[in-house]
Amino acid sequence: MGDFAVIRRIFAEIRGFYKVLIVATLLYFPLTLLALAQPYMIGDAVEKIFITKDMQLILSWSLVFLLVVVFHAGFEMLQVYLMLWTGLHLVKKLRETLFAKIQKLPAVFFDHTPLGRVLTNMTNDVEALSELFSSGAIAVIGDLCFLAGTLIMLFFVDVELTLYSLIVLPFLVFGLWLLKKTMRQAFFNARGWLSKINSFLQEYLSGMQTVQLFDQVKRTRDWFDEVNGNYTKANRKVVLLDASIYALVDALSTITIALVLWVGMGMREDKLLPLGVMVIFIEALTRFFQPIRELANKYAIIQGALVAAERVFTLVDYPLNIVDVSNAVMPVFNKKITFNEVSFEYITNSPVLSNVSFSVNKKEKIALVGHTGAGKSTILKLLTRFYDVTSGQIKFDDVNINQFKLAEYRSFFNVVPQEVFLFSGTLRENLIYGRQSATDEEIISALKLCQAEYLLDKHDGLATKVDSRGSNFSLGERQLLSLTRALIADPQILLLDEATAGVDLKTERSLKKAIHEVLKNRTAFIVAHRLSTIKDCDKIIVFAKGQIVEIGTHDVLMQQNGVYSQLVYLQNQKEQMRG
Repeated sequence: MGDFAVIRRIFAEIRGFYKVLIVATLLYFPLTLLALAQPYMIGDAVEKIFITKDMQLILSWSLVFLLVVVFHAGFEMLQVYLMLWTGLHLVKKLRETLFAKIQKLPAVFFDHTPLGRVLTNMTNDVEALSELFSSGAIAVIGDLCFLAGTLIMLFFVDVELTLYSLIVLPFLVFGLWLLKKTMRQAFFNARGWLSKINSFLQEYLSGMQTVQLFDQVKRTRDWFDEVNGNYTKANRKVVLLDASIYALVDALSTITIALVLWVGMGMREDKLLPLGVMVIFIEALTRFFQPIRELANKYAIIQGALVAAERVFTLVDYPLNIVDVSNAVMPVFNKKITFNEVSFEYITNSPVLSNVSFSVNKKEKIALVGHTGAGKSTILKLLTRFYDVTSGQIKFDDVNINQFKLAEYRSFFNVVPQEVFLFSGTLRENLIYGRQSATDEEIISALKLCQAEYLLDKHDGLATKVDSRGSNFSLGERQLLSLTRALIADPQILLLDEATAGVDLKTERSLKKAIHEVLKNRTAFIVAHRLSTIKDCDKIIVFAKGQIVEIGTHDVLMQQNGVYSQLVYLQNQKEQMRG
């Protein structure tokens, strides 16, 4: 995406703030006139003071000059406020746009994108865009107005001396042109390493207990030092280029003033310039190069902001491959769910499921079993459309699920995963996550059914504060709370993904009772780790290497003495050894 394309996108985002932006831009014109009046007044005052030495005139000029300064400060304060206001609202709008987009992104995006990069887009990159308005792109208009006005004034005062002053400008333009491409790449590299730092921190801070347990503190610190060092190195190049631009402008401004003094102090053939003219020129040129210095600084800001904007818009434009079709219909589930010759691959040419076909009648309880990697959890991801099938179809009552409105379709489901995620907040807020209208009586009733009412007495009732990820609850307690949350949401279809894995036998018994209550009058897909929990299922589907190898009830499959019976035998042996 080129610079001009990025700039067009930015202005498209602030379309609702055009009136404020126009007023802020128009204020540059009175600001320029008031700024130009100051060197002219100073030169004129110096001339009159030396000639007349009239104190009354000096006092009058001083008062007028003070008024000019006060009005300039007032207009400048208003102009800066309006620019900052625009930048703040742009940041607000972009963050809301990004967050809305992130909520719609397909699961495959999060499979391949570090969360640190997304966080950088949401924070640092968006914040960099506000600088375009606080001290960046729009302020360039004011600088250019002042430069143009200064040149007009200088030509009006002395044409020849002004032409001498412009000798250095081609060198300045050429120097900035040489630095442009290098600076953009430097900013791009620096932003990339910042994303890697955020990704590193997000991952390793989440897994700090594992780092400490395996005594990898020093090694992890060395990794962080390497990433941080690369970020510092990338930023050093940005700082060096920024300093080079500033030094170039500063050197050329000094040369220009020296050139004016050399010409004005008698090196011209006609005569020495009047003192007032010299003061006007030196004062004006000093102010003339100030916005050029600012332009050089703003150039660095603008390049950084454009790189940040490109990264932001890349995320905004990320294609959504799981969306509502143009003629999407409301989902209906009255009879059965059908998997028809379904194949799926996360990575091209690496199939996870191959030609899987089975059906589930409404209110049936189906168990999915098999070795790790057999494709069980993938069935649940396809069913909830976090991924779409590579080939084949999944149907509700003979209608392809791709034809349904996505949000309404997903409302049919609730998932109880092995790793339950609880949000920071209160216990009540977590339990009503799927149905905000639930009353306290309904919540307590659901807790009783799910064998989890004791948690209210153990903690502070429904007002209990839940720590990040629910760390103040045990694994088994989180599973019970997840079942309660599912019961309160009252889905038609419940998906249990290893819901009893990793808990002790006492907790498993509580979970089995809770699951029995939650599954009443519901269709359920159960991915089972402990096969003893699925004996009462209406149907057990056994997977091996992405294919169905057996289907039947527990008793039927045990009589067949096939894969399922071997799994049960091996698990019984392990439990006996542990006992």
